[in-house]
Amino acid sequence: MAARASGRLADQADAAGRADAASRADAASRADAASRADATGRADATGRAEAASSGAPRPAGPSRLWAVRCALAFLGALPFCLPLARSRLPLGELGVALDRFFAPMCHRMPERTLALEGVLMPVCSRCAGIFAGVAAGAALAWPRLPMTAWRPLLVAISALMVLDVVTQDLGLHPVWHPTRLATGLAFGYALTTAFVTQLARRPA
Repeated sequence: MAARASGRLADQADAAGRADAASRADAASRADAASRADATGRADATGRAEAASSGAPRPAGPSRLWAVRCALAFLGALPFCLPLARSRLPLGELGVALDRFFAPMCHRMPERTLALEGVLMPVCSRCAGIFAGVAAGAALAWPRLPMTAWRPLLVAISALMVLDVVTQDLGLHPVWHPTRLATGLAFGYALTTAFVTQLARRPA
């Protein structure tokens, strides 16, 4: 009887020892996993901090960028679409309201404004060029230059447009719709392309 009791006690002690060893091994495994996760988290946080401190921008979200480009393209095309629509469709008060939308943006002098299918555009020819440039710049968004390269280009294009305005207003040449359209188109295209390309570089 004593031998059997001693055997049972030995078996129980051995089982308890095995359970304790398994518990210690499981605890060690969990501690090791936690240590690896903590190291990974610290490395990820360090990477994010380095990226933020480096100033390298992430591209803007594609859906937001496309929404901006579509809105600009629509706005740029509207002064051309409106007179065509008014010449063919009975827009009535809606057409008048859309036409008035552009009134604060332009002087709209008839002698400086083009007509499409017998209907005057809602903006003058120079502004029409700018709107066309906005639509083209939003659609193409090329070339993708840094802002440091766009600034002198915008200054030069603006100077050309101002030169055309000044020489026209001084009576040195009559109203030339081709130069008004060309200078407006160049300005609108450069300004919109610079904006869209810089927006694509900004963080989402």
